[in-house]
Amino acid sequence: MKQLFILAFSMLWLGAMAQHHDNNEHTAHNSGHAHQTSTHGKHKLSLYTGFTHIPSAFYEHETHEESTGKWVPTIGVDYYYSLNKNWELGLLGDVELDEYYIKTSNHDELERNNVVVLAAVGKYKPTHRLGFLAGPGMEWEFNENKDTKSFFVLKMGIEYEVAIEKGWELTPIFSYDFKEEYSAYGFGISIGKRF
Repeated sequence: MKQLFILAFSMLWLGAMAQHHDNNEHTAHNSGHAHQTSTHGKHKLSLYTGFTHIPSAFYEHETHEESTGKWVPTIGVDYYYSLNKNWELGLLGDVELDEYYIKTSNHDELERNNVVVLAAVGKYKPTHRLGFLAGPGMEWEFNENKDTKSFFVLKMGIEYEVAIEKGWELTPIFSYDFKEEYSAYGFGISIGKRF
């Protein structure tokens, strides 16, 4: 509950700061955003790196240490298409590069190894930098040696795009994945190019 409160407060604070920044420089940023979209195109391709935290994961099959959770290195590729200045559609693909165990709703232990999450999202941008994203997806393991279990995922997130130059952007991202059997949240940064 405390984590959700901190997340909600952080999202509201970031949104308020972004809105305040946009109001102070309204004309320069609005004309810059329109110029950026028309000059650099409606497509954006980016590479993501960060960490995903799985609170319900435990490290070793024998120890059953569930209280600490696990931080997992994560990489990914994101693609967005701009519909207009406020809406984008995207495909997000992430790979968690580690092994951990979770308990299912049946109290079975399930090993997760190199988890892949693919999601189709819609992104709403109340300002030209701040974006809120949400959409459905699937999770499965990238492992050919055993039976794998797939889960439905609802991905949500918030990001803040920082234009560099010539269509390049640096974007800090916070995301939360609601999964059938467990949930995870991630922090990371992506570098992308609009074309």
